[in-house]
Parts: sequence; structure tokens; C-alpha cells
Amino acid sequence: MANAWRSAGVELIAVNPNNASLSPPDTLDQMIKRSSTRTYNFPYLKDEDGAVARSYGAVCTPHAFVLDSHRRIVYRGRIDDSRMGKTITSHDLENAVADVVAGRPVMVGETEPFGCSIVW
Repeated sequence: MANAWRSAGVELIAVNPNNASLSPPDTLDQMIKRSSTRTYNFPYLKDEDGAVARSYGAVCTPHAFVLDSHRRIVYRGRIDDSRMGKTITSHDLENAVADVVAGRPVMVGETEPFGCSIVW
């Protein structure tokens, strides 16, 4: 998705708010290893105290947010409507990005996110 929208000026950023003391796979060192083996093509940031996640109202990982050119949240929710590729019927995050890039109001501004609970 980062590659698909980069030419339109869209920046994708992943933020990990999990408490590394309670979730060892979420230490900065482990995040660096994960991002290098998966060759992420976007910034993968550590939210050490969870302040960023809390300020956006994140409740799970992943929980997606789309900001407009004024940095207002115009979409919050899931990435797609299913975890299983074959059963996805709606690419909610990508649809919201497409609306923003086209200068349209986001048709669906909020969906129910699903994923793992954030380890505060």
C-alpha cells in the first residue's frame, strides 16, 4: 500500500505502542529485526509510553488512521473487512485513502477495528 500511494503524496507509518516490558517481541531491537526481515518500505516507530496510541484512541493492533492534509483524522478502523485474503470484500483503509487523494469526503469514516489488544 505504501508503494501504491507514494506518488500521490501518501505516507504510511506504522506505530507500535505495546509495552516492551510486558511484550518482549515489541522491544525496539525486535522491531528493528522484524522490519529488516520483512523489508518494510515505511517508517516503523516505537511509541514507548503509548501516548500516541492513546491520543488517537487506538484499541488494538492494527488500528488504522487516515489523516487529511490538515492532519485531521478522517478515517479510523480496520484495514480490510476480513483477515483472510480470500474473504475480503472491502478494503476500508485503501478506500478512505482513495477518497482523500481524490479530494472527496471519506465515504466510510469509521469501521470496527480488529486485531490483538494493545499491551499497555
